[in-house]
Amino acid sequence: WELMCFPEMEDDPKVVICFHEKKIVITGTHYAGEIKKSIFTVLNFILPEKGILPMHCSVNTDKDGKNPAIFFGLSGTGKTTLSASDDRILIGDDEHGWSSTGLFNFEGGCYAKVIDLSREHEPEIWNAVQQPGATLENVVISDEGEPLFDRSDHTENTRGSYPIEHIENASRIGTCGHPNNIIFLTC
Repeated sequence: WELMCFPEMEDDPKVVICFHEKKIVITGTHYAGEIKKSIFTVLNFILPEKGILPMHCSVNTDKDGKNPAIFFGLSGTGKTTLSASDDRILIGDDEHGWSSTGLFNFEGGCYAKVIDLSREHEPEIWNAVQQPGATLENVVISDEGEPLFDRSDHTENTRGSYPIEHIENASRIGTCGHPNNIIFLTC
């Protein structure tokens, strides 16, 4: 597992998962999402044997905690934005399990694309990434210390990571019943 055993890993981004050793090696990348996606890959392998469907999706419910909805879609299709709607309760924005008792969040936090993020169009996410404890990734910062969300100098893949509690209407338990609606975002 020493990097010197994998000299070809020094230049190109690589993710190596060893289930037997319970280790993950990530090299050659400046994208923190590789850590999260590696763990999700492990969960995809382990959880189905336990009767749990792991899902890359967002989940929310109505204000009464009923009428759960799942939002499936590729990165950037609007899962985080739609699930953080101020008229619904956010269960989680990206990784969930579906068991015989319902839906549950794996993360306890959110990982949102923030390219072109604005207070006017996505106020919940805007407020969440401005709070202490939020982390910005690949975001250009002005000389005054302000994030410039409209800049993609490093990459279009700018991200904000923040505790789910930064969303005012987020569930504190991260669970709900079976979904009444399953939405596939394709744009």
